[in-house]
Amino acid sequence: SALAGVSVAAMFAPPVDDPTKNTLRPTVTGTSAMGIKYKGGVMLATDTIACYGSWIRYKDVQRIHQISNDSVLAMNGEMSDFQKVLEMLEQKRVHEYCVDDGSTQTSAELHSYLTRVMYNKRCKFDPLWNMLLVGGFRNGEGYLGYSDLYGSHFTDDYMATGLGMYMALPLMRNQWTPDMTEAQARKLLEDALKLCYYRDTRASNKERAAHARPGPPRP
Repeated sequence: SALAGVSVAAMFAPPVDDPTKNTLRPTVTGTSAMGIKYKGGVMLATDTIACYGSWIRYKDVQRIHQISNDSVLAMNGEMSDFQKVLEMLEQKRVHEYCVDDGSTQTSAELHSYLTRVMYNKRCKFDPLWNMLLVGGFRNGEGYLGYSDLYGSHFTDDYMATGLGMYMALPLMRNQWTPDMTEAQARKLLEDALKLCYYRDTRASNKERAAHARPGPPRP
């Protein structure tokens, strides 16, 4: 028999001339995401463009999503990897719903989970090519955390990803105050996104913002 002496593992192994391949570089990407704490909440903002290389391919993309009752997530980087992240978070949300013990994960816990996922994928040489911002507000305290494809992570009162780390952070650093209002925070994020639009060839003049704040949802 032609299969005599062939192991099961060898039978199902990929062909030598077509090995398993991981993502080597991002393909469809979104640019800068920004977040800021203000008195009584946290706000995240992005533009609406996703580029195929340097071509502005998609002009109405949502790069901010609600991931729990009091947490929101914004991204910079590969769109398909971000969809994978959202898929994993949805699985956690469904599990949490099925347990039905009245407990929900905080923004800090979700940020920690995402950091572990990013580091695990990086160690397998198959990173998720994203920079993620997690914002949340619970028990009178705001939370703003950052994670990237290397598993690096930190928290701060304001932050930006992508080119915004170089263009927008100096502006935010100069104008942010702990007691700023929601209107002042939105104005500062709008100015930061406008600055990136002037300097970044892959940025848009359209923006989306999301809040994490107490009380019922407001537009």
